[in-house]
Amino acid sequence: MRNPHDLLDTVEWQEQTGNSLVCLNCHVDADDHIGAGGGLGNIFAFREEPATAQNATCLSCHGDTHPEFESSEHSLAGLTCASCHSQHSADESVASLLRLSMQSRDMLGFSGSSALCVDCHAGTASDFAFNERHRLTEGVLECTSCHDPHSRESFSLLGGFRQEQCAGCHSDKGGPFVFEHAASRVDGCTACHSPHGSPNRHMLTHQRVAELCYSCHAEVPQFHSGFNPVAPPRFGLDTQCVNCHVTIHGSNLDPVFLR
Repeated sequence: MRNPHDLLDTVEWQEQTGNSLVCLNCHVDADDHIGAGGGLGNIFAFREEPATAQNATCLSCHGDTHPEFESSEHSLAGLTCASCHSQHSADESVASLLRLSMQSRDMLGFSGSSALCVDCHAGTASDFAFNERHRLTEGVLECTSCHDPHSRESFSLLGGFRQEQCAGCHSDKGGPFVFEHAASRVDGCTACHSPHGSPNRHMLTHQRVAELCYSCHAEVPQFHSGFNPVAPPRFGLDTQCVNCHVTIHGSNLDPVFLR
């Protein structure tokens, strides 16, 4: 059964590399292996080599498409390309990814490349069981819709002034605005939202909206508490701050996000 690497088994590629067998492009040299009638000899056997050497062999061809892989979180954690990809697979549908685990596919409901991510990132995957979540199990998104497994994890992509990953879908929340919500520009969307899933509506980090607002805005104008110090406060933790501050992601009209 053929696999994507077999596509290199052409006269043109043989002339370019000087190898008569496509296998030698990755496994280097088979003379001792053939002459001795078995044994590894001086073959580059991936499972016997350090992770850096394995990845360097893959990147010798795939370095142009994944130039940051060596500084990525996966590489720094000691993973190899073969941790996720099968070099000899004939399945080209998902970049020759390894077969997905039974737990990821059947118990958690993940499919595609996300199921492979779940095998390592089980804690994160559990967030998608909440009622408010991004729709991975329905196949609307994949982990790779927001995360690039071959590049450095840039927090500037998830928050701060460059919220590309969130604003790419939620463009109406990304601005730019005349009056910016400072939290979204410093900590990003995750200052208020749990990006994978939450038991709270809109994937908020707090159940009650006022608790979320007061976590940053501990000091509020006096009339929020009432002008009489012995009277009940006008606003408490059950108050919906967004009843008045409706444009909380940013406004072009009001600096405190009123209507």
